[in-house]
Amino acid sequence: MGSWPALEIAKLVVGVLTPLSVALLGWLFSRQLKRLDLTNWTNQKLIEKRLAIYDEIAPRLNKLLCFFTWVGYWKTVSPADAVQAKRDLDRTLNIYRHVFEPEVYEAYQDYIGTLFETYTSAGHDARLRALIWGGDGDRRRDCAYTWDEAWVSSFSEPGRAVGKPEVRVKYKALMAALTRSLGVATPDPATG
Repeated sequence: MGSWPALEIAKLVVGVLTPLSVALLGWLFSRQLKRLDLTNWTNQKLIEKRLAIYDEIAPRLNKLLCFFTWVGYWKTVSPADAVQAKRDLDRTLNIYRHVFEPEVYEAYQDYIGTLFETYTSAGHDARLRALIWGGDGDRRRDCAYTWDEAWVSSFSEPGRAVGKPEVRVKYKALMAALTRSLGVATPDPATG
């Protein structure tokens, strides 16, 4: 009874290693589940933050769309309101640009660059790339607010005004980028 046969030693080793292996695999599996849970929680919080930002900026983006395309409630949006909407959007999107994919900020810059002539001179607001009056009617006559003649200088030269179809395309591209960042599939803005 002095020496153990090799088979008995192997049985003993397997008997000891099996529970240790199961424990190690369980610990690794548990650790991976915790990581996955943390990732899911982080992604959920990110989506919640993006939704809160979307709720803040979507009405302003739409306000600019209405102002520049003369649809919806455009008659209630003064040139000063449009410039203020841009300021508010710039502040929000510059603060939170890193919460979104780069394509959102790029689409925003493209949209704003279409609507406004920026960096006109030091200390001056961006100019609206819209017509004050045109074939669609007279903004000054049709608006629901009292027109201030000082606003005329808020507009770019008529030749720099952007067309309504281009505004709609840039708006759709921006909104598509925003909704994709929320995990919502959207159609390609170029195809509709």
